[in-house]
Amino acid sequence: MVAQLFQRAPERARQATPLLAFVAGEFADAIARIWPAPHGDFFALPAARRHAVALLVAAHDRRQFTEGDLRRLVEFQRDAVVAEAIAGPHASGLMRALAKAGEQLWAVDAYHAFIGLFAEPMGNEVLRHLDEIRPDAFEPIAALPDVLRLAPIVRALPCAAAAADLARAFRLAILMREANAAARIIRSWSAGGDTAALFRRASEDLTPDVFRPVTPPPALDAPFVRITGRKQLEATALEFRNCLAEQAGRIAEGRMAAYVWRGDPLAAIAITRDAAGWRLAEAKAPDNVDLAEAFLRQLVARFETLGVRSGPSVQSVQARLDDWACGNRFLGAYRPSFIESLSLGDLWS
Repeated sequence: MVAQLFQRAPERARQATPLLAFVAGEFADAIARIWPAPHGDFFALPAARRHAVALLVAAHDRRQFTEGDLRRLVEFQRDAVVAEAIAGPHASGLMRALAKAGEQLWAVDAYHAFIGLFAEPMGNEVLRHLDEIRPDAFEPIAALPDVLRLAPIVRALPCAAAAADLARAFRLAILMREANAAARIIRSWSAGGDTAALFRRASEDLTPDVFRPVTPPPALDAPFVRITGRKQLEATALEFRNCLAEQAGRIAEGRMAAYVWRGDPLAAIAITRDAAGWRLAEAKAPDNVDLAEAFLRQLVARFETLGVRSGPSVQSVQARLDDWACGNRFLGAYRPSFIESLSLGDLWS
């Protein structure tokens, strides 16, 4: 909690009033310690300075301001000094931007995303052209790689979840092409048009321009054991008490490769191949029990060194792009958990 950033509260408790709780959200208790109830001097600050307070509180562990220092800074110093305390060398124009940030304070994560964008040249350029700076306006920008932070693209994005899907599509489109294809894709996607036009172009680019030969699955050292025959596959399915044997046809065709991790924990692992190469598609303990996140992170890192990606299949991403193009706005969270982001179980594409 933000309130925990200020551990040295006055002896007499200073609690946020309902009005401060409404305006300041998760920052309310910390602000109440600096501007005690009825918090009149805080409410008297211009909106930009109230947002500056939130940014300074959120960064308190790095800035090491005392409560008194923070109050004096925000109440009496020039805009340039306040901005420099927040953003250092990227301070130019910060207070003007915060003046468009509204009356209510945001969540901590939103301030971190905002400052990250403000410090990045292309993100900064788009922020400066927004009439109102709100999390729902800049979170789609934050979800994009910097090379896609262009006004024609940003204007066509309905929300941050759509931006995250577009960013994923961009990475896949580059992965299935030569590196110099990025410039052509960026020009195409930023050619203008509405949401449908942008996402249709992106969907089209998830089919490679040149069909490449199939690459073999990676060779893995012990404790990985690759499954290479029908009897071995059936024995593994019995050992793990799962339906891995049903994938025999796809493994035989070379569209899937299956392994057993004979370490701790014991795990059955499948990778599948699509237009962007090999991807981690499933990893389970016996009886289809989920594996711990720590192990999955190690597994993903090991596969990435071998060119095996994680995340949804090309076909799954393409389906989401088509849904956005058709106006479907109910496609899930912008920030999935690590395990959710792996899309394990996506075996059929």
